[in-house]
Amino acid sequence: MAGIFKHHADVLDAIIESSFDGLWICDGEGTILKVNKASERINDVSAVDIVGRNVKDLVREGVFDKSVTLEVLKKKKRVSILQTLSNGKTLLVTGNPIFIDGRLEYVVTNDRDITELIHLKDELEKSRETSRKYYKKLQDVLKKEGEEVSRLVFCSKVMKSIQETLKNVSAVDVTVFLQGESGVGKSRMARMIHDLSDRAKGEFVHVNCGAIPETLLESELFGYVQGAFTGARREGKTGLIETADGGTLFLDEISELPLNLQVKLLHFLDSGTIKRVGDTRVKKVDVRVIAASNRDMAKTVKMKRFREDLFFRLNIVPIVIPPLRERREDIPLLIAYFVERFNRKYGKAVTVAPEAVDLLCRYAYPGNIREMSNILERMVVMSRKDRIEAGDLPDYVKEDVFIPIESDVPLKTGLKNALSAYEKSILEQALSICKTQQEVAELLGVSQPTIARKLRQYTLKAPWRGNGGA
Repeated sequence: MAGIFKHHADVLDAIIESSFDGLWICDGEGTILKVNKASERINDVSAVDIVGRNVKDLVREGVFDKSVTLEVLKKKKRVSILQTLSNGKTLLVTGNPIFIDGRLEYVVTNDRDITELIHLKDELEKSRETSRKYYKKLQDVLKKEGEEVSRLVFCSKVMKSIQETLKNVSAVDVTVFLQGESGVGKSRMARMIHDLSDRAKGEFVHVNCGAIPETLLESELFGYVQGAFTGARREGKTGLIETADGGTLFLDEISELPLNLQVKLLHFLDSGTIKRVGDTRVKKVDVRVIAASNRDMAKTVKMKRFREDLFFRLNIVPIVIPPLRERREDIPLLIAYFVERFNRKYGKAVTVAPEAVDLLCRYAYPGNIREMSNILERMVVMSRKDRIEAGDLPDYVKEDVFIPIESDVPLKTGLKNALSAYEKSILEQALSICKTQQEVAELLGVSQPTIARKLRQYTLKAPWRGNGGA
């Protein structure tokens, strides 16, 4: 029997010694009964020196800063703590109580050295913090440089002149009137003026005068007081003009403003004060106004749909933004800008084939930059290949090719000669953008033999061939 007990004791001792983690066994008083070799290594102690001693003494001598065994004896339940040793190591220590007949007889403690783990965690945190700092700096750079640059993408002289004007008017609190077709970028330019001005920290309030019902527009612009009308909020409402106090109010599609509100807006521009609907008090507000319209305002004023005095008050610095078809040299840059932008947005790497770029450069863009953005976003999203080919473009882009008619032929030469000059001009321009007679024929909506005959008639040479007819 004694031999069996000794065998089991040896097996148990071998199991304890084989553990990679440190194992301590203490009795119910905290006296150390057993320490395995792993624990000697981890705690930098010798079993000979500590077995038979109480853990209280080791804490008192500074071997440990605290003892999980004492916590288990006190709380009579499993306890886990982080323990710091005198050699600088950090241990994750878990003490488990062993009860016999209801009495806490032993405490078995498991030690795991997590010093290196904590070191790696600290290094990771430092690395993350460094990454966050670099990311923030990158974002700041992109915000300062990218916002302004990405707002206006151009190479044309007319847009360079407009950009200089925008920068100049940003420095002063003058009222600006932006005119141009829908989609040319009036909102973006208004925002650029605000961002470059001293009011950049204030609110930029964009009001589309054509999108708000006429019955609500006055209360939206000027606000209202409690009980001003049926359905009004009990606490009243701050108007959009008041919201822009200290910032910029952008009145988009100002030509849609009703005549009765034009009077009230004119009074605000002259006095710098507003009166909420239903209120008798006036309030001073500090707002910079930028107006915009896609209509011919001179005609609108002449037709008595817009007050002349209000137009003069708004039109202090007029900026006319040309449609995209009148600054075609900007189109390739805009194509590259939007494709790169949508590639980033959707995680793609799509390019545009030269033939597709050519078609996009020849399209008239009735919706201007907004339409171009929509076309390219759709192409990038829907593309199943890495390259957008000419055939992938919408049919209306491929079919509706814009060719400006230019001729210096005076009318006194007669209608027949003027028409011939126009026809020759169209053919010359078609030859410059097409690669075959068949393409010219498809572009102009006639047969290939007709094109061949016309080329001979006007002695025109195709740039892709030496002889003029083929």
